[in-house]
Amino acid sequence: MPEDGSVDLYKALLRKAGALLARRAYSRGELRDRLSRYAGDAPLESVLTRLEELNLLNDEDYAYNFALCRIGQQGWGPARVRKSLLQRQVPAATIEGALERILNELDPATVLREYVVKRCAKRPLPTDLKSIRRLILHLRRRGFDHNSISNVLKELLPAAAWQRFETGE
Repeated sequence: MPEDGSVDLYKALLRKAGALLARRAYSRGELRDRLSRYAGDAPLESVLTRLEELNLLNDEDYAYNFALCRIGQQGWGPARVRKSLLQRQVPAATIEGALERILNELDPATVLREYVVKRCAKRPLPTDLKSIRRLILHLRRRGFDHNSISNVLKELLPAAAWQRFETGE
């Protein structure tokens, strides 16, 4: 707990943090940035540490839940999840631990396959060179690696279409 003069600010920051965390989860870095708007030059570390002690702020849980939702429900690849968590100021070691847990629970190839099937339910699977390239670029932007994309598309696309793509015809 801070000294006497800053007790009111400390309590106000805890209330503000509680209100923010009641709406959605934040990483420690995100919450520090949000609270710094209200704290001015006051140190925020004691507030953030107290929130961690109360288990209201937990980067490991945040990274795991974020990655699970994005990979499992929204069809993101590991690279896109990693980049997004880095932007949310989650430490790299925490991100890697969360991704390792998720990838042990979910097969990335299955996630990719389900996403492609779902996406292609609205429109047919591509059969021409340009459409296949466009799909591959889309999947790369979603954070999937080249090998996973190739393996899944070889499985899903007609053999003749994939061969034309590989040979460039």
